Amino acid sequence: MTKKVAKNRSFVPPKFFRPGSEKISSWSASSLQDRYFRLFFLTWFLPLAISVIFVVIHFSQLPQEIPLFYNRLWGQAQLAQKGYLFLPLGGATLLGLGNLAFAVSWHEKDRIFSFLLAGTASLVAILASITTIKIVLLMI
Repeated sequence: MTKKVAKNRSFVPPKFFRPGSEKISSWSASSLQDRYFRLFFLTWFLPLAISVIFVVIHFSQLPQEIPLFYNRLWGQAQLAQKGYLFLPLGGATLLGLGNLAFAVSWHEKDRIFSFLLAGTASLVAILASITTIKIVLLMI
């Protein structure tokens, strides 16, 4: 009778079962080294930060109701409380966080798709910032 002797090998789990922190660190390391991805992140973050600061500075000068809903015909239907001015910026922030998270996770597999997601987040942030700043400038 012969017995098989188990060799002393360290067990390495398959990639599917690795902890999430290892996956995230490998994803973020590859995407943070890419200068185009950093450029997309900055063009997403800076317009949002500038417009939030601009709105906060001028918030006390705004009237109680502002024209926010331009897709409605005219009059009272277009007006909203001035607190709703943060709605486009919040939507752009949430969409950007989701798109950038997906872009980071897809960066190693498909760089073009990752850049499209990050570019979409940047474009939405820029458009939301321009819209918000123009509404504030209209009302001051």
